Amino acid sequence: MAAVLLTLLVAQAVNLALLIAGQRRERANIIATGAATMLTSARDRLRENPDAFTARRARAQRIHIGDAPAPPNGAPPPIEFRAGFRRLTIADAPQFHPRMRDWPEMQRRVAAQLSEYGWVTQVRVAHMTASRNGGMDREDAQIPNARRWNRALPEVVAVAARLDDGRWVTARARVPTGGGQVLLLLIGQTLIVFILLAGPILFVAWRATRPLKRLARAAATLRPDVSEAPLIESGPSDVRDLTRSFNAMRARIAAMIREKDHMLGAVGHDLRTPLASLRVRVEGVSDARLRDAMTRSIDDLGLMLEDILALARTGQPREMAENVVVSALLDNLVGDYAMLDRPVSRGVDVGDAGTALLRPLSIARALRNLIDNGISYGGNVHIFAQREADALHLVVADDGPGIAPDKLAEMIEPFTRAEASRNRDTGGSGLGLALARAAAQADGGRLELENGEGGGLVARLILPIQA
Repeated sequence: MAAVLLTLLVAQAVNLALLIAGQRRERANIIATGAATMLTSARDRLRENPDAFTARRARAQRIHIGDAPAPPNGAPPPIEFRAGFRRLTIADAPQFHPRMRDWPEMQRRVAAQLSEYGWVTQVRVAHMTASRNGGMDREDAQIPNARRWNRALPEVVAVAARLDDGRWVTARARVPTGGGQVLLLLIGQTLIVFILLAGPILFVAWRATRPLKRLARAAATLRPDVSEAPLIESGPSDVRDLTRSFNAMRARIAAMIREKDHMLGAVGHDLRTPLASLRVRVEGVSDARLRDAMTRSIDDLGLMLEDILALARTGQPREMAENVVVSALLDNLVGDYAMLDRPVSRGVDVGDAGTALLRPLSIARALRNLIDNGISYGGNVHIFAQREADALHLVVADDGPGIAPDKLAEMIEPFTRAEASRNRDTGGSGLGLALARAAAQADGGRLELENGEGGGLVARLILPIQA
């Protein structure tokens, strides 16, 4: 809407500039044509009858021509007569008011117009703005209703041309400006167009943006574990097509996740059976060292299989969310590790952790993965909660060496381990952080890793606070 109205404003400004420029050209042409016509008519009358204006001499002697100097002794006085708002003066010199300024552009126009009439002579043009308190003479000073109308004052234009006998004929007239009226008219027109356009544009914008906002919110909160009704297809045709495509995409994602769950369930069942069979057969191996090594390998395979299945199931959790006392959840975790004599301590919560709507078993499993990771690489582990306005931070910090900054993002990916060997005692399966991230994402949160200021790794499960 702003772009359309701004474009319209620019277009109206261009129209105003072109209109004013055209009006000025037209006004200049009218002034030049009128002055040339008056001067040519006066010259023709004088050629036909040299005494055509003599009868007016007595009246001209009584008229004071502005501040123009009086003719010298012995010189004939100026001859002046009026025709409406125009005045014509014949004298030995151009009759210009002292406050008038030369107008070269108009001078060229009048000279060109006179040349078309076959009159090649000297031309002078001057102009001034009429004054409410005084003008070229007493009659010019009386601008009718100028103060009451509060409009721009007219312009007094004087055009002088030299006659064949050496005298100068001066035509003088008041010319209205009129530019302010055009500006006010165009401003009013622009406001009317703005008002007429604002309603339809707002309606179109509302009709298009409302379903788009709903679609964006659905895409941002898309969770495969929640069954939601398809979005209502509304708005313009392209927005309806986009909404229809989104509904189809969401249905395909849900179908693929269900298919993945069925496949992984079948794979898990099929793999557990041969693993159990291998364990039974291993018991018959007579070499104790070989039997123990084979048993550890089978256990490793079983644990890795459980991790893979757990990672696959995090995308489609079966656990329902409930209100959980956060401090009690963390205290229970610390108590469980204390019973196993593991170096896990309870840190000081930042603010009142209170309660939060989350899946307690899934989040507890994610925290255990983070704690086990911290024990394996950092020794001592501290856990605490930090509550902010819109998020709950569950923090697990250790005293280890930390992780290189360029490796932090990579460590969250599945099957990525900080320790390069394949020994589960030193590196695990590389799925612990990925499982923790998946659990946080299932609740609409995220997992962030950072190196602590005093060393060690700080892992944060950031969960949105839900009502």
